[in-house]
Formats: sequence, structure tokens, C-alpha cells
Amino acid sequence: MHPTLVAARERLFALILTQHRRWGTILMPYMLEKMAGREYYITEEALSPFPNSFTLSELDNEQKEAVRLVNEYSDRNLFKLFSKHRNVREFLENIGEKEFSELIKPFIESRIAQCLRITLNEEIPLFLQKPGVNTLHHEDRLEINPLTADPVFRFDRTPDETAYSLIVESAGKQVNLRGQQIEILSNRPCIIRSGHTIHFIAEIEGIKIKPFLTMERIIIPEKTVEKYFSTFVLQVVNNHRVTGRGFSFKHSEAEKKAFLTVERTITGVPAAILKFRYDNRDVYYPDDITHFTAFSNKEGHFIFLRKERDAAWEKSCLDALDEAGLTSDDGINFTTPWTREPEGEAMYNLIETVSYNRKRLEDAGMIIRTGYLDRPFSLHKVEVRISHTVINDWFDLKAEVIIGPFTIPFTRFRRNILEGIREYPLPDGTVAILPEEWFARYRGLFEMGTASDDGLLLHKQHFSILSEAVSSEECDLCTGLAKLVMPEKLEILPAPEGLKAELRPYQKEGMSWLHFLQSNNLGGCLADDMGLGKTLQALALLMYNRERMKTLMAGRNCSEQGADGSDRMQLTLFGRETPPATSLIIVPASLCHNWHNEIKRFCPSMKTLIHYGASRHRSASHFNSYDIVLSSYHTVRQDIDLFTRVCFFYVVLDESQHIKNPSSHLYRSVMRLRAEHRLVLTGTPVENSLTDLWTQLNFVNPGLLGSLAFFRREFARPIEKNNEEEKENRLRKIIRPFIMRRTKEMVVSELPPVTEQVIQCDMSDEQAAIYEKEKSAVRNAILENIESVGIEKSAIIVLQGLMRLRQLANHPVMTDENYRGGSGKFDAVTHNIENVVAEGHRILIFSSFVKHLELFPGWLDKNGIGYTMLTGSTRERGKVIGSFRNNENIRVFLISLKAGGVGLNLTEADYVFILDPWWNPASEIQALSRAHRIGQEKRVFVYRYISGNTIEEKIHRLQEKKSRLAGTFIDVNNPLSDLGVNEMLEILN
Repeated sequence: MHPTLVAARERLFALILTQHRRWGTILMPYMLEKMAGREYYITEEALSPFPNSFTLSELDNEQKEAVRLVNEYSDRNLFKLFSKHRNVREFLENIGEKEFSELIKPFIESRIAQCLRITLNEEIPLFLQKPGVNTLHHEDRLEINPLTADPVFRFDRTPDETAYSLIVESAGKQVNLRGQQIEILSNRPCIIRSGHTIHFIAEIEGIKIKPFLTMERIIIPEKTVEKYFSTFVLQVVNNHRVTGRGFSFKHSEAEKKAFLTVERTITGVPAAILKFRYDNRDVYYPDDITHFTAFSNKEGHFIFLRKERDAAWEKSCLDALDEAGLTSDDGINFTTPWTREPEGEAMYNLIETVSYNRKRLEDAGMIIRTGYLDRPFSLHKVEVRISHTVINDWFDLKAEVIIGPFTIPFTRFRRNILEGIREYPLPDGTVAILPEEWFARYRGLFEMGTASDDGLLLHKQHFSILSEAVSSEECDLCTGLAKLVMPEKLEILPAPEGLKAELRPYQKEGMSWLHFLQSNNLGGCLADDMGLGKTLQALALLMYNRERMKTLMAGRNCSEQGADGSDRMQLTLFGRETPPATSLIIVPASLCHNWHNEIKRFCPSMKTLIHYGASRHRSASHFNSYDIVLSSYHTVRQDIDLFTRVCFFYVVLDESQHIKNPSSHLYRSVMRLRAEHRLVLTGTPVENSLTDLWTQLNFVNPGLLGSLAFFRREFARPIEKNNEEEKENRLRKIIRPFIMRRTKEMVVSELPPVTEQVIQCDMSDEQAAIYEKEKSAVRNAILENIESVGIEKSAIIVLQGLMRLRQLANHPVMTDENYRGGSGKFDAVTHNIENVVAEGHRILIFSSFVKHLELFPGWLDKNGIGYTMLTGSTRERGKVIGSFRNNENIRVFLISLKAGGVGLNLTEADYVFILDPWWNPASEIQALSRAHRIGQEKRVFVYRYISGNTIEEKIHRLQEKKSRLAGTFIDVNNPLSDLGVNEMLEILN
């Protein structure tokens, strides 16, 4: 086509109101064309939504949507949807009037209504096409009224007749309903064409307008007038504007009620369903009804009584539900945030929420009730009232539970609380739901308390449990004892006059904390980092008490039984002129001389007896002549019958992890000791498992953590095996008041820094070959043994195999004295010794193998480096330690981890070599603390030696992986304590 002709042609997308031979008036989409110089358009082509339509590509999305909607009522598509005939022609010829009016016509009209909305919003041209004409002129253009028109009903009731008429108004002007240019385009929603304007009419069906297209009014037969007014007119009055005469309107207040019904929805979800009732009419909040109208005939006078919904009142009910924690997506079904929990819990939490907030909801005007449920639940609030008195060292608790009209002793809920049962049957047959928070809040009362006639007895060492159950304002003693976890609020005591040392601020705080425990007849665990002076703090406490003995100890009693006795009754000390003044300090045998030296150094005025060694006295009669009796764990166990004859002022256990085995003879022995006060000192309360903690705290405060079986069931297994955070939190809260732990970083800013470095050593070729061969043999032997007798009976062979590999990783000569090859680790260690000593430093060298240490004296002698060695077999331990501390020519101290890992003060050294990783990293930390402690003025360097590609690398990683318990419960745990088969085999991979 010539370019000038194309430019002269105008194309326009439009919708055309046209006549269908069977369906009547419909909309059709067209692409119109108008040539230059002409005043009219030509309907060029009707559009279809098929992708291959070239013209469709010219349309925007809304125009395409209009084409799609129209296509839905094409003859072919209607045939597919509604016909069982063979083809479209038969369908059109045989369609019945009922099928057309009930199915097809509503389908077409809904699409026409949607198209007209698009036409209005997008300003798409709309035309009226005359039958048989394919040209469209300006006067054929239709407009859509953007304002919704409103129907106005009129009813005139006179003595002569009753007439009904209807008009339509838009913007205050009446819309013409009669004439040839009027037609109904859609019944619902009601859309009419009046001349060249299309109107959307609000809230009415086209069928109600249809009679008034041909007549002005309708006469109602007199005999049906009352029924007509009580039905049709009443419905119209409720929804539309009505005028007329012969009847009247009145306004009044409805009786209103709000019902909150706890039941299950149709989908089975527990919900509180909110319904409003006005007189006898029920509505829900989202219903769009604004008022209610009732009809009455009073002696021939027709009255419409109108009652408005109270929107503000309904909204206040919703607000009250929201404040109660009940939310809704639809304004009808209100649920808790826990609706998605397991079915039973969701219902429990809903009932708990409604019950707890019942007064608030009733005050807002709601009637609370239950609906369709599988059993009758009580919706009364569940409350507990607890009062207590303090009798000696006990809290005497009186508690009752109030549920509606019932008052029930709190002790009856013991099984529910301990077993997590939320349902409690009431005398009236209903079931109360216990609040979920009860199970955490009151569990400890029943676990640690003892039932009395009308309540519970709880020892004051469990004050933290009581403080959970009652507010701090209700328990003065709880508030006072809370200072145990807030030592900054304690009264700081002055250092005793006879103490020959200056206490640092944190040490004064520690002494004051221990004394506060003592004044409340409670024991404690001082678990400061190694090197922070636990010994000094304990001695300061004993000295402080000695200087004030007459005042502090007047009239005190002494326990008849040991700490393991269940009877806490006190034995009055008849005939005793003074209360017990002697304290027993029990330490590892290797530390007896060290403690004796510390006592002489810091407390020279305190008379001390060392009850240790073969020459010790076999009588206890002279114990009371001393301020301190110092003995070892082994000696106390052997002489326990002797020690139990004396009631001590204090029993102090140093390195108290020695009693960690609750089934050991040692633990049972120390539990028999009688003392007014108990104290344990340790840097590692937890070495292997949480049971270690139980034994030590059970010594200082018997019963604090319940029986051993209870502790293992409730705490140790859930925490160690399942990492149960809730159990961790509970245990931490119970033990926290009785354990004081400060790290070096927390309290000693002037302590020089420590630098740690892992030195990876390559094995020599001969060493590597032997190691790989042995590793395969060990692995195969372990697997065969596990397959034969099972993992439980394979522990010994597993540990033997792992031990052999550890020795090979150090030096093969440790397993084969005829080995003449080298060791990569030995070469690395000796190289570093040479350099460090040359720079003027002194070294502590630790190993868990004495055999490993014995490899170095020959090399040290050959190189002229002075050394000394401390192992478990060293007899004159004090002399050996003194030689290193006092002789500058001794540059190296070889120490076995077991013999010298605790209790030593060796700040003369500033380098620490750890030759092989130990399963328990706590032992390595203890070794480091021999040098990095109070009094150290130099920077400390720690070298950890690891043989590459060996079991040592796996041990090092296992230490990091398995020590999560360290930060949670004071100190590190044994990484192998819960090692599984797969992990054991992984070590050998």
C-alpha cells in the first residue's frame, strides 16, 4: 500500500454494543478504521484473543483482557460449556428458555459487566451499533456514568389503594427508565442503558427495575398489602432508600449481647468464635449490615422499627480480644499465636488464654461459653496463692489453687506438674487446663520440696526455686540471698589483721561471698581460674573467722550426722565451752607441702597439723588444739573413722574434683565428715560429666540437686545427650548462687597476656611408616572386637589401641625400645628448647606420658642445659619444686600432667610446652596456669605440639568439638565421655 494512504488511515480499538441473533445485546471488540476526510468509522474486524491475530499485538494489556472476556461468551465457547448437542448450530437452535435465563444469560452478563468496568477505567471508546449497519458515527458513541446510581423505592398506601413505584437517581438527577432507548444490560450487577448513557445501579437486581421500563407504578392487591409490607417492603427498607405515605419509621435501641464461644471450627481448628446478637438477630463483625428493621401492624398503622448496630461497642470487643492475645483474620474466629501447635496443645493454649483473660472479656460485655468440644472444659481462671514462713533453714509453704468456685490444695497438683499433665478434673465434671508457665515455674517446688500436712517444706538453699514461684517482694530472705549471684551488692569485709598478704579487690569479694554463704549456713564452690588465688581466699576466710570466733560462733550447733544424712536436725553442744574452732583442709597428696608452705606464708599465726604420712597420729584427741588440720584425700579415706569423731568448723576440699565419682569410697568417706560449714575449691568442677558437679555440690549443700538418680534423669542425660536448653537453664539457676567463678580476663587486668601456638610436626619417614602400619592394625583389631563382643565390651581394646597410636605419634621408641630412627616431634621440641633457653627463658614441659619426658634428660645433659623432673613417683616433691624455683641454672622443668597439673605456683617460667594433647583439655589449661597466674610479670608463651596426619590432630579437633559444656557449666568436660563408635573410628581414619 502506498505510504501516504497508510498515514491517511486512522485505526481505533473499541467495544461495540450490538445485537446477537440468539443472546440479545452483547459487547463485541472491534478494530475500527476511519479514512481521512470521512466522519465515520468502519467496523473493520472483530477481534479474537488468539496469539496469531496480527491486530492483537497492537493492544495494551487491559484491551487484551476485554477481548479475552468477550471471547468467553463466543458461540463456540458457550457450546463447549453448556451444550450436549453435536455442533454449534444445533446448540443455538435448540437452547431452552430456562437454560438460557438461568445459566447462559448470567454467564454472559457477568463478562459484559467486567468489560464495562475496564471500559470505564481505561477510557476505551464504546459505541452503539444499529442493526445491519457497519458504520459508526459520533452520535453512536456511548458514555458510562462514573457515579453509581441509586434506586429510590416509593410505596403509597391510601384508603383506596396501595401502589409501588421506583425511580433511579444519579447525582441528584432522575434517570429516565421509560422509552425505546432503555434496556437492561445485566441483571446482577444491575446495569442499564438509558439513551446514550450506561448506568451501574447499586444493590438491586435488574429484574426489580424491569416492570418500571413500561409502567409508572404497580398496584398491590388489598388482601396482600400487610404481607407485602412485612416481607418485600421490609426487605427493601433494610437495604434501600424508601419514601411514601401510609406507614411510619421509628428508631429504638436493640438489646445487644456478645457471645465468645470456644469450640472447633469447621476445619477442626480450636477457636474462640465471636458473635453479636441484637434482639433475636445474630450477626458477625464483618457482616455489612448496618441496621435491623422490624415490621409491626398496630391497629392498621404500619410501623417500621429501625435499630442500628453499635459499631463502637463491637470494636471494643475486638480490642479486648486483641489485648488478651487473641487474633483473627476474619473478625469471627479468634485464635492464639500457637494455633499451629499439636492439636491438643493448641486447644489448651486457647482455653488458658480465654480463662486467664475472662474478667477482662466479661467486662467488655462478652458472654464466655464453650461450644462443640470432645469434653467439658472449664473456662474459669486458674490461680495459685502461695504464702510462706521461714523456720530455721526452711521455707514452710502454704499454697492453694482457686478455679471458679473450687479451692484445692496445691499439693494435689504434684503429679500434673512433674509429668506435664495440663488437664485437671474438677468436682463438677469439667476439666481445668493448667497454665503452661506453671510447669517451669513450680516444677522445682515439687522436685526439691518435701510435702507437709498442708503444704511444702523447702530448704533455703533452694531460694532460687522459691523466687521463681513468688515475687521478690513476697520473700525478703530470697531477696537477701540473691546477693549470692550479685556479689557487687555484698558488704565487702576487711582483710583479717593477721593475714600476711594484700588481698586484691576480687579476692576480698570472694572472701566476703564465702562468708555470706557461711552466715546463711550454706556451702559454696570457689571455682576461679587457676592462678587467681583460691588458696589465699580460703585461708583469708578461716583467718577472718578465727579473729572473730567468740562473736561469730557463739551458740552455734554442730550436725550430729554427716552431710550424707537426711536428718538436718542440729545437735546442741552441751558441755562445750567453745564452739568448734578447728578446720579440716583436704588436698591431693602432692599438694600437702605446698599448702603447708602457703599457710606458714600467709597465716603464720594459725596453728597447723599435717595429718599425713606413715608417722601421723592415730588419735583425734589433739585435733582441737590446732586451727587447721591438713590432710590428703587418701589419708582421710583411710582414717575416716578417726575424722568422724570430730566436729570441724570448716571442711575445705581443694581440687575437689577428686570426689567426682559418687560411687567411690572417697566420696562416701568425705560425706561422713561432720562440720558446721563446707567449702570446695576447684578450677575444674566438671571434668568428665555433670555428675562431677553433683558430687561436689552435694557435699557442700546436701540435697541441692536432689538424689543422684534424679539428677541424672532430670539434668545430666538431657543436657549431655540432647543439649536441652530448658534443662540447662534450670540447672544453671539452681547452682549459680553457690559457685563463684572469675576468669583471669575478668579480674586481673594487670596479668600479662598469654600467647598460644599449635606447632604441627611432620613425622620422620621411619616414624610415619611405622605409624600407618600400626594404625591399620589397630583399626582392624578394634572393628573385629566390636563385631565379636560389641562396643560396650570393647572399651579396653579401643583405649589401648588409641594409646599406642598416641605414643607412636610422639616417638616410636616409646613402644619399641630397639627403635633407632628419629621423631619429628622430638626434633621440633629440642630445637625450640635450645632457642628459648639461649634467649634466657625458663620452660615448663608437660606430657601425659612419663616415658615421653624420659627421652629428654639425655639430650639436656648432652647440651649442658640444667633441668629437673616431677612425676608421680617423685619422693621429695617439695625439694624438686624448690630447686626449680630457687636455682636459676635449672632452665627446664619436666612435669607429668597428672603429677604437676594442679596446685603448683611456678611463675619463674614464662614458656610452657605441652608435648601431647590430652583427652581432657582442662588438664592442659591447668598446666598452663602453673605459669600464667598471680605473680607472673612476664608474657607467657604456650606451645602445643601436634604430629601431623595422626590421631593427635583428631584429638585436638575433638577437644574443640566436645567442650560446649565448658561455657555453660563452669568448666570443660572430657571429650571422650560420650564418644560414639563412629567417632572412635573417625579418629583412626
